[in-house]
Amino acid sequence: MVDRDAFANPGSFVGPVVVVRRIASDPEYLFRCFTDEELMSRWLSAPVTIELEVGGAYEILFDETQPPGLQGSEGCQVLTFIPDELLAFTWNAPPSLLEIRNSLTFVILRFTRVADGTIVTLTHAGHGRGKVWDQNREYFIRAWALLFDALESWLEENPTDR
Repeated sequence: MVDRDAFANPGSFVGPVVVVRRIASDPEYLFRCFTDEELMSRWLSAPVTIELEVGGAYEILFDETQPPGLQGSEGCQVLTFIPDELLAFTWNAPPSLLEIRNSLTFVILRFTRVADGTIVTLTHAGHGRGKVWDQNREYFIRAWALLFDALESWLEENPTDR
């Protein structure tokens, strides 16, 4: 169960980070890229634990050299999903921002079929106000773009997988 008290006060939220990418692949496959442990581990080159159910784990260990709790998205959970269309999960701040590390935000991925593939829209919301939250938001403006760059590179290098 998601701890509601772990989120910033909704009245204090600032604008979300939004990333939109048009990717030459179908929504079903791209949904799997974010929900299938083995597939996501391959394109992200990181250990992944995904339990695709409400309240299930959604964890990516970006740096296993760090102590437990500081390796990635430990403790994050699936909030909801619609197969091949939508995925929402909780997310935490990077370990460099310990002050808000345990304050959750949320990410919504939408997969929309278009003629030449899929438009994937990532909305990362729930950022609070203040300097450290501004740093968190700026961090994820860069980080989510890099994540999509990695996915698109992997898809180009592995065209038969899709």
